[in-house]
Amino acid sequence: MKKRILGVLLTVAMAGTLLTGCGGNTGQKKAAKENKITVLVESGSPAEELANSTAAAFKEETGCEVIVDAVAYTGMYDKLSTEIKAKQAAHDVACMDVVWLAAFADAIEPMNDADTSDFLPALEESGTIDGNLLGYPMWVNTKVLIYRKDLIPEDKVPKTWEEYQALAKEMKTDEMSGTTVFGSGSDAVCSFLDFACQAGAEGLVFDKEGNVNITDQAYADALNFMVENANADYTPADSLATAATESQELFTNGKVAMQLNWSHQYPAAAEALGVDKVGCAPMIAGSAGIGATTGPWYECVMKNSENKEMAKKYVEFMYDHNADYMDLTLKIAGRTSVYEEAGKEAGNEHTTAVLETLGAEQSQARPMTAKWSQIEEVLIGVVESSLGGADVEQTLEAAKAEIEAIGK
Repeated sequence: MKKRILGVLLTVAMAGTLLTGCGGNTGQKKAAKENKITVLVESGSPAEELANSTAAAFKEETGCEVIVDAVAYTGMYDKLSTEIKAKQAAHDVACMDVVWLAAFADAIEPMNDADTSDFLPALEESGTIDGNLLGYPMWVNTKVLIYRKDLIPEDKVPKTWEEYQALAKEMKTDEMSGTTVFGSGSDAVCSFLDFACQAGAEGLVFDKEGNVNITDQAYADALNFMVENANADYTPADSLATAATESQELFTNGKVAMQLNWSHQYPAAAEALGVDKVGCAPMIAGSAGIGATTGPWYECVMKNSENKEMAKKYVEFMYDHNADYMDLTLKIAGRTSVYEEAGKEAGNEHTTAVLETLGAEQSQARPMTAKWSQIEEVLIGVVESSLGGADVEQTLEAAKAEIEAIGK
């Protein structure tokens, strides 16, 4: 009898120990998760640099360690897709290109309680799908006019298509082109959409009802403007091989008098040539006024994160540190107050140009669609074909049919 009682007591004791042990391990694992988040960023980008430089401050403030996973741009989309499909929360936070938001919207935690009052113009709209804000903007890029101010006096800086073409013709010499045309890759698509905005497009690629609208007159006007410039003797002959990088190289080597390029190219050009030789102005205006499309990145919390509250704190923390982006190479950020303050310093004139460009009524975001990569390929073909001599209206008609087949 005594042996039986002893055996029962030992069994109970062991069970209690096991239960205590399990509870202890669970608590330890939970604590470990709460003290660590993993953040996906593009390698070599401002996001990687700032994530690494602020990680210690975030840990000191919250006790949470930040693991930075830096991946090349071409691999980020596939990495996110794989973990979302597998329902594995490999990342708590991801810094995403705006064109990915539609594809990953169901996997992103809405941030509808965010204070958006200091977002740069158009950034709340471009980060919102079905009424849900999907992240905080970290930075935005848009095209502006960058010009040789030692060659072009302030009163001759072009503001319209007509003034732009006239000045490009005037600045052409045997050693220097007046300007460039982007005919290669996604930069060509963005330029096409920039000019469509300026020509009066209402909704890019799709109208408000979701119908494909690229056969509207604004798109024909935009393409014809690009073709006219590409065929003129005031631009380099190889427009089909020219994008942002090539244009910037021509500009900093003294081969081009002005360019419509991404705003971050201004501080780089000013550093290369000297601030006394480089000027910056808002995007030019077509018949409908100034307009441009945007290229923002958003910091997003993933729905499958096992440490969602800390991930939200991190995203808010990074937004609070948005001004730190202006200390990095590209000198671009996502907050109006940051741009207004930065614009007071010499060398940051691009921030003022961006504010005016984004604030224009015709500036618009690219369409929020999970099919953007497929649609963009069609639009690349539209620009390349048109610059290559194809009929503009026929090219747009064929592209409309292709995009309708792809769907939104």
